[in-house]
Amino acid sequence: MRLERADRDARGGLRLSPVRPATEADLDEVWALNRQAFAEAWTREALFRALAEGFDIRVWRAASGELVAYWMSRDVADETHIMQLAVAPARRRRGLGRQLAQRVLAEKRRAGIRTAWLEVRAGNRAARALYGALGFEEAGVRRGYYTPAAEGAPREDAIVMRLDMRSG
Repeated sequence: MRLERADRDARGGLRLSPVRPATEADLDEVWALNRQAFAEAWTREALFRALAEGFDIRVWRAASGELVAYWMSRDVADETHIMQLAVAPARRRRGLGRQLAQRVLAEKRRAGIRTAWLEVRAGNRAARALYGALGFEEAGVRRGYYTPAAEGAPREDAIVMRLDMRSG
């Protein structure tokens, strides 16, 4: 499946534009989705700085222009560290996160990336299941890595996950 090809979501209803690298013009919408999707959202300035510093930020839009998902990672040597994968709340449970990850990881594999790493909240079962289905394996735990999702709650562990991209 090529990144340049427009597609439909897994339910066949939403016409999607090709996945593409983000530009500064995309970042206000990425920032808005970032705040909806993550308890530890990045600041607007941090997102602009990340793009300027060469982080790989990809956006996926509906044919109508609506931002439906984005990906952010950082490549160093032959590794990529996935920092965020977010799908708009109204577009979740349609396979978009899986499709976006598959597409970007396939491109990175072709570019010579050998290993992908990420951290995920221990309690985020949906994300852990998604990454497991993509072939990621648990590689460790970072105790108390995340700030509490709710006031008064304890810090949450991060599960470190690794994908050997040389296989499969």
